[in-house]
This record gives sequence, C-alpha cells and structure tokens, in this order.
Amino acid sequence: MDAPQETVVEAGIALDALAALSVRLNCHCDVHPDTLVLPARKVQEACEILDAAVLALKEIVVIAQSKGGGGRD
Repeated sequence: MDAPQETVVEAGIALDALAALSVRLNCHCDVHPDTLVLPARKVQEACEILDAAVLALKEIVVIAQSKGGGGRD
C-alpha cells in the first residue's frame, strides 16, 4: 500500500472512532451540562475510542514524515 492509501486508511480509522464517540456521548442532550450521566463503563469506552483515534492520527504523521512530508519548517 502506498503512502496516500495508508493515510486515507488511518484517517478513516480516526474519523470513524471520533464519530462513534460523538454518537455515544450525545445520548443525554436533555440534561443540564453539569450533570454526570455517564456510567464508568461508558467513560472507559470513550477513553479507548479516543486512544484509537490518537494512535491513527499519529500513524498518519509517521506515514507523512516517512515519505518526506509533514514536517514543520
């Protein structure tokens, strides 16, 4: 797989994870913003999803850097 394909795959993983997290955390829109509504299991799942998204985004950076792009001047 070439760098653009790898980048698209990793970006898709990150975006899918973040979209799933958004759906899961948006389940109690009718409560006051300071009200705790997530059980510990949902918080743990949210952290796992965030970790997966962060790893995918880091992989995108690695792919870009290995192909001579993505660096800051």
